[in-house]
Order: sequence, then structure tokens, then C-alpha cells
Amino acid sequence: MRAVEAKREKLARLTKRPRKLTHYLQRRAIPAVLGPGEELYIIDHHHLSLALFQSGVPDTFVRVVADFSNRRRLAFLRAMQAHGWLRSCDGEGRTISPVLLPATVGHLQADHYRDLAWSVREAGGFRKSPIPYSEFVWADFFREHIPAELVQQDFLSAHRSAMRIARSRSASHLPGCKRGKSLSD
Repeated sequence: MRAVEAKREKLARLTKRPRKLTHYLQRRAIPAVLGPGEELYIIDHHHLSLALFQSGVPDTFVRVVADFSNRRRLAFLRAMQAHGWLRSCDGEGRTISPVLLPATVGHLQADHYRDLAWSVREAGGFRKSPIPYSEFVWADFFREHIPAELVQQDFLSAHRSAMRIARSRSASHLPGCKRGKSLSD
């Protein structure tokens, strides 16, 4: 996962400066929902969470955005879906049952199209959006337009295609779209 690797590299630099690491993590508190059994369910910053886990950073900051701890599992999952806080898909973008989602960030599956969406956003192809899972919306869009073989075997060519497609009319409905803007915007 390219986004995770980039975050791991940043964390490696920051761990040498504990105060800067603390400041970085405070500004990127992991949003979570308190669920049944008072377990935390993260709803964003999954790649940062995985990078922290893989880097051995033992603690971070969490921001609880909702408390659904009094709900039973099914009501909890329905509430999560109603708020747009649940994306139940596998690493290839296929819908799966929420019970099949990984229980820990250490078991997250790589999605090559999510990496592609991240790289396009980083290169200015679209703006960061507050809409939950917006980069997955872009990933699914790219999945429809760019062959999987290209993404897996020639990421640079796939990235170039995705940058072009991100500015197309067909992308104008996507969160953070910069249609009509120059690539330097």
C-alpha cells in the first residue's frame, strides 16, 4: 500500500523527534465510533493507523465521534451505514458482509485502486474531501475506467491515465473534483 508506505516513512522521520510526532498525531486524531462492548471502530485514517501499527508506534490520539455502545451488533451496523461510516468491501472493491471486515488494522487488504486514488490526490488530481471514504469513491471510478493489469503492472501509466480521467466530464460528480482546472491548481 503506497499510502501506508509514505506514512511509514514520515513516521520514521518523526519518531526521532517525539514532540513533533505528538503534534503530528494530535492533528490527525483517529476518528472512531464507540460500538458494542465499548470497542472502538475507526471510520477514517485507516492508512495512518496501519502505518502506526507497522511502525510499532504504541499510542495515538482518537476522537470519538459517536457512542453506539448501547446498541446490539445489527443496530450498530445499520447506524454506521446510515452515517456513511461503514464501507464493507474487500481489497478488490467487491461488497462483502460487514462481519467479514478485518477486526484489526493489521489485517486490512490492499486495494490497488485505492493506492491509485491516493496518488492522484497527492498529485493534485482532486481535492481532499470531508465525505467519508471519498478516496474509495475515486478508486471505484478508476476501477471502471482503467484495467487492473495496468494498475498492477505499470502504475505510472495507470497514474497518468487516472490524472487525465480525474479532469474529465465523467468525473465531475465525484467529491473534490477539479474538472476544468489546470493540473497545476
